[in-house]
Amino acid sequence: MKIKLAVLGAVVVALAGAGCTPDWAKNGNSDVILLMTAINDGSPLDSDVVISTGGVCPDIVSLRLENHFKNPGVTNTGFRHDLTVERYEVRYYRSDGRNVEGVDVPYTITGNVAQEVIEESAAELFLEVVRRQAKLEPPLLNLVPGGGAIIFTAFAEITLHARTTTGQVLNPVSARLQIDFA
Repeated sequence: MKIKLAVLGAVVVALAGAGCTPDWAKNGNSDVILLMTAINDGSPLDSDVVISTGGVCPDIVSLRLENHFKNPGVTNTGFRHDLTVERYEVRYYRSDGRNVEGVDVPYTITGNVAQEVIEESAAELFLEVVRRQAKLEPPLLNLVPGGGAIIFTAFAEITLHARTTTGQVLNPVSARLQIDFA
């Protein structure tokens, strides 16, 4: 009977311990994690849909990225744990739940980048979060004079994907940015 209780107790402890591991520690097969610690220096983005010349321009923001070991007890190991951000995705949504692409929010965009972040350090990445094309399509086109709307607020969820220099896949990292279009 004591053995059964001991086995049961060990199983309960093991299950409880497994449930305490955060997602960032389980994602990817790398010993490092990518963190996005700031977008646009923490400020909302004010986006002009049409500039004074009548043209359109993209909106680019800065992202602060950090590369840290999952195990804080590990010391620097050289270039093996440097990482390169390879691609990104920007998905737009609204707080009222109306999120049909091309009607309520701009279309999701994806792209490739090549930004190195050395192990145990930070880097800055400049990323295009609103493309010119999005400003020529609804719902942003509705902000052009005569379109009826004046201001439109949306949120952009930016997701980055990266690999280490040895090819290990990192956890995808996401953060959000408020965009006020006018």
